[in-house]
Amino acid sequence: MAVMTSSPIVRVLNEDVRRYHRWCTPSILPGQERVEDFYASDVSISAGFFGTLVDHTGVFGEAERFAAAAQGADRSMFSVHGSSGSNWVVLRMLAMERQDGLVLIARNIHHSIVNAIKAFNLDFRFLPAPYDARFEALLPPSVEDVTAALDRYPEALAVIYTSPTYEGLAARTPEIAAAVHERAPQALVIVDEAWGGHLHFHPDLPASAMEGGADICVQSTHKLAGGLQQTGLMHWRTERVDSELLEEAYREYVTTSPSYGLLASADAAVRALAAEGEQLLGEAIDRTARLKAALRRRLPDLDHLDDGRWLDAVGRHVGGCDLVKTTVGLSRYDISGYDVAEALVQRGIVIEKAGVQTITLITTFQLADEAVEETVDALAEVLEGRVLEGNTRRPTPGNPFAGIDDRPVIRPYDAKRLAKSIGHEVALRDAIGKVAAEEVEVYPPGIPLILEGFRVSADAVDYLLEARESGGSIVARDTSLATLRVL
Repeated sequence: MAVMTSSPIVRVLNEDVRRYHRWCTPSILPGQERVEDFYASDVSISAGFFGTLVDHTGVFGEAERFAAAAQGADRSMFSVHGSSGSNWVVLRMLAMERQDGLVLIARNIHHSIVNAIKAFNLDFRFLPAPYDARFEALLPPSVEDVTAALDRYPEALAVIYTSPTYEGLAARTPEIAAAVHERAPQALVIVDEAWGGHLHFHPDLPASAMEGGADICVQSTHKLAGGLQQTGLMHWRTERVDSELLEEAYREYVTTSPSYGLLASADAAVRALAAEGEQLLGEAIDRTARLKAALRRRLPDLDHLDDGRWLDAVGRHVGGCDLVKTTVGLSRYDISGYDVAEALVQRGIVIEKAGVQTITLITTFQLADEAVEETVDALAEVLEGRVLEGNTRRPTPGNPFAGIDDRPVIRPYDAKRLAKSIGHEVALRDAIGKVAAEEVEVYPPGIPLILEGFRVSADAVDYLLEARESGGSIVARDTSLATLRVL
């Protein structure tokens, strides 16, 4: 008889994870209502006496109605696929509405949107991609960017963008939504609000997508809204959205075996934020302010994304900043963000994201009070003696999005198919100028830098190589970046 071995995943979760200060998702509300015994309470759709998720009946319909009211929406649906799954549902709805439909998308969209567009063979155009090299951050589109695109493509079915961004930069959604609805009544404003499920519940945070007049938004409840991993919500206004079509797309995608424990977590998180969100988020905002003040005091050579002068300079694109996020630049230090993140892990601290010259931390609900001081101490130790001489800076990484066209040479759907017949592998630098037959990104944040159907740019190649050399995680067929598949 075989001997049952211990699961390494179970062991890590039981013994290791809780030892770390986690400035990363998920942000779980410590005091929210919880399922008493996750294993004993697990149940399937066969127990339909309390309703079903896909029919929006029973306790599930009750939870959806509460979520919609709490977030200022007309309708809501829960997801156990995170925002990635919700994005697929929304893009499927657009594809069913018009197979040859055109959508306008911001360059900072998540790969789940790109993959859905590819799968459903939608046509698309990129909005301009303003980029800040010091913080390695794509900015949201401006109102002018959106209106210019609509003037050029008045037939667009939707305008899709991310807000807030991974770094916490919120778009000017009220102005964008008003402009879109005036210029293109048929076009939906769709916001990937994966990082914004908490915004509605504190007056000092940027306006949520629903508050700003968006037609549809998707949220990851597990990111900053208190739920367990994979939990999410999509919200919409019924005036301009075909609810029946969206529900049909949802039924096509959603698993028939959802974890009711995860759904319960999302429901409980929404109710906790609706009841106590201002207080809970206020505490997180205060803790973030303490962190930033301590970093400025102890490590004055760091650059801060929320610097008032910088925010004024990007005001056309940014309508506010998420106050529970901290992004700092390391250009005055001779160490990469990836190496800083690794050194912090060795000191019991996990951050949300690292870049070539940046790190990002999110203030989660479950952080201990001592996390701020211990994290600042650890970061000061990591950066000790690493300041460049003479108040100099390292050259900032180039803009990997600079050389990318707003439209593909060939639709990604077709490029994917053709890759099997005429695709071939070349050395990465030899791929510059050729049409890519695969997608490449640094993760996080999960924004594709090389896209199927687009010409490979020297800017993207340079950035990818620098990210790899600095310790970044490359998502590609060949993670060494020795080769790239092209048409």
